Amino acid sequence: MSIDSSPAAGGEEGEGVRSRLVLNFPGFENIGTEACLDRLYHCAEKTGEIFHFSVTPTGENTDRGPCHAAREFVARGPDWTVASRVVQFDWYDIVESYENRAYPMGFLRNLRKYLVIFFDGTLRRYLQASRLYFIFSIYPIILILLFALLALVAAVAVVQALGLTGIAGLAAALAGGVVLWLVLCRWPGDFLFLNTTVSNWGFAWDLTNRRNAEITERMADFADVVAAEIKASPHDEITICGHSLGCVWAICAVSMALEKDPDLLRNRQVGFLSLGSSHLKIALCNTAGWLRDYLRSVLDQPTLYWHEFQSKDDVIAFYKADPFAPIDITDFAARYTVDRVRFHRGMSDRRYRAMKRSLYYTHNQYVRYYEKPVPFDFYLRLFGPLSVPQLAEQPELVLSLAGAESQAAAVD
Repeated sequence: MSIDSSPAAGGEEGEGVRSRLVLNFPGFENIGTEACLDRLYHCAEKTGEIFHFSVTPTGENTDRGPCHAAREFVARGPDWTVASRVVQFDWYDIVESYENRAYPMGFLRNLRKYLVIFFDGTLRRYLQASRLYFIFSIYPIILILLFALLALVAAVAVVQALGLTGIAGLAAALAGGVVLWLVLCRWPGDFLFLNTTVSNWGFAWDLTNRRNAEITERMADFADVVAAEIKASPHDEITICGHSLGCVWAICAVSMALEKDPDLLRNRQVGFLSLGSSHLKIALCNTAGWLRDYLRSVLDQPTLYWHEFQSKDDVIAFYKADPFAPIDITDFAARYTVDRVRFHRGMSDRRYRAMKRSLYYTHNQYVRYYEKPVPFDFYLRLFGPLSVPQLAEQPELVLSLAGAESQAAAVD
């Protein structure tokens, strides 16, 4: 199923893309920028095998900055060539600072921030926007309460076995229960992604309430890089990619760049790829009016085309949610399309089953490779000859690139 909104936008969309600037904002992953670029190149090669093109890095070194790295690539198909400059933004050190805090104090600090959503109305708004995301939102508290119950039962049993009674028995049961609860939250909590999820919420709370100066400084740095890259760009198309919470970073960086230069995107063909986006995770919070304002300024750009991908496979994204209506953004100049996709249509059964064992690996599939030609392939949008609007509005063009026009479209 595809949802489309279409006020007019500029740009020569009917022409093939010969060069592209890619501004890529990753999600909450504790992985370095060079590794991200290496993975991107590997996945692009896999996509090229399906769609009959090669991808080759140009130049010997990565262009490295304090908060980003860039590489140049050339993709060659049967009758087309596209030069892509990929700018990979870097915030894995911030992710690391939340995920690698000493246990249990880091876990308890992030847990306190996570629990706020149960008292300020945010959880109710999540339920209204996407039932699937609501389930993900309560997943940590269900595990935490289950572990607490198991820990208390076990502690009481031990106290009774030792014959302790009265205040001494109660104190021993409570102390033992707390210790065992913390052990269970660590293991099997790590195996069940409890600590990663709670760390993610800790970051989200600090981001929403602007309580971490390092996040604010990184936003400004990203905005400077975005402005400089776009101003210097001679490319046919600018593609801004935001995966998960990376979408929030992308919105902020573009909006802050526009504050300094309102004409930055004028006469540019700009695609905004929103991949399993978590922007509603932040924007639906009471204190995130600043992000809603940033998003409005991005959507007020008439040359911008927002293409969002959601998947029923992915509980970490806002499946079936309009990306803007839940936060009362309904009138804007940009065009947008929302595609709801099923990952299994591009994957082998074996690989799909392996993916589904992990919430986070599934969530990352938007930016991984596929083994079959599907219209939602990320790497066609980075290296292929078709623009973001073309791929959004004419998904059958993807299948013709692969010589597989008869294959069923992979968009629900």
